[in-house]
This record gives sequence, C-alpha cells and structure tokens, in this order.
Amino acid sequence: MYETEAFVRAYADEKENHPFRTHMERHTIFALMTSLQGKRVLDIACGSGCYCRLFSECGAIEVVGIDNSIFMIKNAIANTPAGMPVKYFIGDGERYRHPYKFDVVFHSYFLNYASSSGSLDDMCRTISAHLNDNGFMLGIVSMLGAEPAGVIDCCDFYTNFAKQPGEGEEYQIYFRGQSESITNFNWSKRSYETSLRNAGLSNINWHTPTYTHTPRMTEENWRQLTSHPVFLAVTASSLSSHEALT
Repeated sequence: MYETEAFVRAYADEKENHPFRTHMERHTIFALMTSLQGKRVLDIACGSGCYCRLFSECGAIEVVGIDNSIFMIKNAIANTPAGMPVKYFIGDGERYRHPYKFDVVFHSYFLNYASSSGSLDDMCRTISAHLNDNGFMLGIVSMLGAEPAGVIDCCDFYTNFAKQPGEGEEYQIYFRGQSESITNFNWSKRSYETSLRNAGLSNINWHTPTYTHTPRMTEENWRQLTSHPVFLAVTASSLSSHEALT
C-alpha cells in the first residue's frame, strides 16, 4: 500500500486542496471535535499528516501521528513546520502501542483496512488502549463499500466492484489519474459498534457529513454527497477507571 512517492504526493495534495476534503471532510471533523486546547492527540493512520498539523494549530500541546507507510511518514515530516509539536512514527495500527495515553484519539479511514473481524477488534483495542480515562475518540469511516459503487464521483475517486460487497469483503478505491489503488473492506455500522464497545468504548454515536459551500463544487455535487455520503463520522468516549470496574 502506498508503494510510490508519486501516489503519496498526489494523495497529500488532494487531502490539502480538494473541496470535498476542505469543505466537507474537514468541516465535519472540526464540527464534532472536542476542544483541543492543551490536549494531547494521537492520530492513527495519519497519512500525510494533514490533520496532525491542523490539530496542533487548534491548540493541542502534543500530536503523535502513526502510519504504516514510510512514504506517508516521510511526506508528513517534510511538510510539518519545524517547532510544531507534532511527531510521526511508522507503526501498524493493529498492534501499535505508545508509551503513554492521550486525551483524544483520532482516526481517518483507519478501520476500513480491517481484513477480518479479528483485525477490526485489534484496531479498536489500539484506539481504546491509548485513551485516557474519559478520553474522546473521533473517527471517519468510508462508506464507499455501500454506495455509490463503480463510478467516478465528484470526490475524484471511484470503486470498481460489480455488486455491493458483503460484510467484510474487499474492494478497491481508485483516485483519478492514479494507477495505484487502496484496498478497503466493507463493514456495517453494527460491526464497528460491536468492536468499539468490546474494546471498552462507550457513548458511540454516528454522524452524517456536513459542509460549507464553495463554488469549486456545484450544488449538484453537494446534493450527491449529502444524499449518498461517502463517509460517516463516529464518536465515542473511554470508560473511567471507576466505570470499568462497575
């Protein structure tokens, strides 16, 4: 995955500049995010570090980003200003363990990489293991395994399956102009919730995307994205030590 620097550069540019990313994905995340002032944040599957930098700009005193792609981490480091309290590490989100916990754990399109229910459980345990008591989790989960399918849409990525994949089945996401694809797995909200809850998270809630208008995308584009969202956001909190014992 992410085996070429060219793909990573294109992905990083799209993440920073495509109106879907800046006016819907980013808008949804910060509409739901808790205050980051004085907080420590872990970003699992941080990619090119876009959100790590934004979290720092919003007042986080420390941000740690992990990703299993060396090319993504190199790009993230190269684009993070010196002195910004952001550190990056190469790590597998299923098994990664940091020396300490965080006030906020964020993950963007991370759980979609779970190739089995056991893998999904491990990913959720990684999230839970890094949250302080009463910590806050915010995640973005791709819905491309549900719809739309098989067509390029206004986000400039598309899937190529002939029929909707079943629970846990693999599908590919392609970006316009790129031959390299991303492998995702189709899971239901129920599966995500079960794994998150079994990992010790509570107050699990789903949120549909919101956006701020920009003429760089047409009203028809926005209608498509709101009627057939390509992602959902999920929030949760960790149990306090007292709650965990009762």
